[in-house]
Amino acid sequence: MTRKFLLAFLLFTAALIFVLRQNNGWPGSSRSGQKSGADEQPRPRSAPVPVTQFSSRYDGARQLATTDLPLEASQSSPDSARDDMQKLIARRVAGRRIPEKVAISGLGSPNLSERVVPLPEANTLSGFNFHNRRFGRLLTAAGNVQLFNPEIVLVKFKGARHVGAIRVESGQELQAARALVRRSDVEFAELDAYERRESFPDDPLITNQWHHQVLGSTQAWALNRGESFIRIAIVDAPFQMDHPDLSPDVVNGWDEDQNVSITNSSGIDHSTLCAGLAAAVINNGVGVAGMGNCAILPININGAISEMYDAVIWAASNGVRVVNISWTGGDSDTLNAAGAYLESTDRGLLVMSGGNQNASPYVTNQPDIYCISMTDSADNMQSLAGPQVDFAAPGWNVYSTMTGGGYGFASGTSYSAPIFAGVVGVLLSINPTLGPDDVITILRETAHQPNGWPSGQWNEFYGWGRIDFAAAAAAAEATLPTITNLVLNSGQARVTANYRPGPTYSLYRCDSLEGNWYPVTNAVSATNGNAISFIDPSPPKLNAFYRVRAAGP
Repeated sequence: MTRKFLLAFLLFTAALIFVLRQNNGWPGSSRSGQKSGADEQPRPRSAPVPVTQFSSRYDGARQLATTDLPLEASQSSPDSARDDMQKLIARRVAGRRIPEKVAISGLGSPNLSERVVPLPEANTLSGFNFHNRRFGRLLTAAGNVQLFNPEIVLVKFKGARHVGAIRVESGQELQAARALVRRSDVEFAELDAYERRESFPDDPLITNQWHHQVLGSTQAWALNRGESFIRIAIVDAPFQMDHPDLSPDVVNGWDEDQNVSITNSSGIDHSTLCAGLAAAVINNGVGVAGMGNCAILPININGAISEMYDAVIWAASNGVRVVNISWTGGDSDTLNAAGAYLESTDRGLLVMSGGNQNASPYVTNQPDIYCISMTDSADNMQSLAGPQVDFAAPGWNVYSTMTGGGYGFASGTSYSAPIFAGVVGVLLSINPTLGPDDVITILRETAHQPNGWPSGQWNEFYGWGRIDFAAAAAAAEATLPTITNLVLNSGQARVTANYRPGPTYSLYRCDSLEGNWYPVTNAVSATNGNAISFIDPSPPKLNAFYRVRAAGP
C-alpha cells in the first residue's frame, strides 16, 4: 500500500465515528391492518381473555329511556363559554352527513352496509346531543349507568376500511347493536358511548417534578430532547395553546365536533396538564419540562367514541405519530380499529389511560391501543389493575402546566398516559425509522418491574413494567446505523454498518467535515445478517468521510 493510500485509509478510518439521524418524511397511506416495515413483529400481548368484547360489555345490561341531563351528570368537565356557544349550533356540520334512520326490521337487509356512513364522513350528532344534554342511558350488569350518544350504533363490516355509523330510533340502540353482531358480515358493533376523563385533583405533597428523577429523563435528554418533526396530539377539549411553557411547540389542531381547524384556545386544566407532561418546553428557563420538545397539537372532542375515532383518523392523515387520549374507552373495538389505522397509515401509536381505581373493570387487552397504569414516586401502583394494562408510568401527584399560564399538581392515569406518549415521541425523534412495534419492543425490553415482579413478564398491575426513559433512549440510540468497518481494496472503498430490516439505507460522502454531504449514487450494497456493506467504486484519492443514512419505509 502506497503512502497516498495509507493516508487515505487513516482519513477514512476517522469517519467511523459518524452516525446519521435522518428523517426522510413519512410513508404514504397503506391499507388498514398492514404493518409497515419487514422487521416489525406482532405486538407482545398479555394473557388472552376468553370472552367476546360485545358479550362482556353488554350481557345483562338493559337500556333506560333517553333523557336530558345537567352538565354534572354528563361525566365531563365544563367549558361553559364554549358550551353556551355550541348550544346554538345547528345539527348540521360542514363536510359531514347525518346517517338516515334504519328500522330494526331492516338490520337484516343484505344491502345494509350501503346505508352505513363511514365515521370520517358521518355527523353522528354527538356534539349536538352533548351540548344539549341529550343522552342515551345503559344500565350495566354491575349497576352502573353508562351514557351514550342516542340513535347511533357504531359498526365495522368485514373488509370495510372504516368503522361506520348506523342511525336507529331512540330507545332501540342496544337492540340494534345486538342484532348487528349476529350478522356474519359484521366484525363488531357497539354503542357510541361517552367516556370519562381519567383524572382527579390533588393537593401538592412535593414541590418538583419527581417523575423525571424516577424515569431518568436527564440521561435521555443527553441523547435527544425531542424534535419538532414528531407530532403528538392531545385528544380532549383543547389545551391552553398560548401557555408560555407550551406555545413554542404548539401547532394548529382540529375540532372533530365542528370539522374545522383550531388555531387558539384558552383551554381547560385537564388537557393543559396532559400537554405539559408530554411536551412542555425543555431548557427554556420557564416553568416545567415535558418529556421532550416534540410538536404538540389539540384535537377537540366531547367524549363520544365516534369522535375519538375520527380524531385518530385525522391525526393519521396529518403527520401525527403519537395520539394521546386520556379518557376511558381503552377496551373499545372502534378505537382499536382507529389504532390499527394509525399504525398502518402513519406508523404511529395510540396511547390511552389505563383506568383509575374507581373505573369500571376492563375485560380485554386491545392489540392496537396502549393503556398506561399509574405509579407514585415509590413505584407503587395507584390505579386499576386488569388485562388492559400494557405499561406503567408516573401519574400520581405529578406537576405540570395549567390554564391561565399557571402550574399545578394532579393525579390520574390521564397523566401517566401523556408521560408515556412524550417518551415515545423522543424515541421516534432519536430514530424516526423506528416503527410502532420497534418502539414497543424497546420499551418492553428496558422497562422496570417494581416490587419483585419478574422482569420481562407481563402482569395486570404494571403490564410489561414501569417505563425507563433513560434505558429506552439508549436502546433507541443503538438502533441508528453506525459505521463499523472500512477497507480500501483495489481502488475501492468498502463501508460496513449495522443493519436492521425495514428502513432504506444509503451511503453519503464528503471531502471535509465542513463540506456538503452527497449520496454515492453508484454505490453497490449488500446485506449479511445485521450488517450492510457498501462498495464505493471510485473513492477520492485524498480526503473523504462517509456516513450511512437510514430512511423510514
